[in-house]
Amino acid sequence: MSISSQINEKRRKKLLEFQQKYNLNFSNINLLNQAFMHTSYINENNLETKDSYERLEFLGDAVLKLSISNLFYNNFKDYQEGDLTKLRAEIVSDKNISNYAKKLGFEDLIMLGKNEKKMGGLKKESILACSFEALLGAIFLEYKEKGYKKASDFLIKNFKNEIISINEKIDTLNPKAILQEYTQGISKELPTYNLVKEEGEEHKKTFFVEAIYKGNIIGKGSAKSIKEASQNAAKDALINLGIIK
Repeated sequence: MSISSQINEKRRKKLLEFQQKYNLNFSNINLLNQAFMHTSYINENNLETKDSYERLEFLGDAVLKLSISNLFYNNFKDYQEGDLTKLRAEIVSDKNISNYAKKLGFEDLIMLGKNEKKMGGLKKESILACSFEALLGAIFLEYKEKGYKKASDFLIKNFKNEIISINEKIDTLNPKAILQEYTQGISKELPTYNLVKEEGEEHKKTFFVEAIYKGNIIGKGSAKSIKEASQNAAKDALINLGIIK
């Protein structure tokens, strides 16, 4: 059975509507369709393994990471390599990319085998994320010499705000480590953390910490533990230094 035989009129209409909605124009509709074909569907319909989205996913993964790297490099100019890597890792995770796929309506486009579908495959983060990457790979191939730009533009146009806002989740990415790397880029002197005071009953204390750099208070934080208060002070320092918003 050929891959082209999988596109009936109903399917063709669905793919055309998707293209129109997101400013895509595939001359090869089979290539677009392939981006949504899971291996379970391939196996149940006696298609060749190469017809699943896996090869496209391989390409799309590279396009995704390069696009994100370029965006972060130009928007987070004070971040060191390690910090940029942490941010990118968060963005390209299955959990995150699957949310992008859901917003584009992939649950209505991905083709699964009957058993995989019964097992809730359309809700699986890995399947949604892989199909999203496969779509980027398909765009890359369809638009040939303009492929990377088209795929990258598609990603940024639809999700730039979500991608950039990862910066606001800096507290989950170890603010103390980021502040340390930032200050090391300026001088050899590292920030220190000073416990200013404790308030409350013994088992319900709140700790207040200051982040100190070159003798100046650059951030303040409080929490129920000294460790968390120090992280909050580091985050406050990053905000005050203009590294994050």
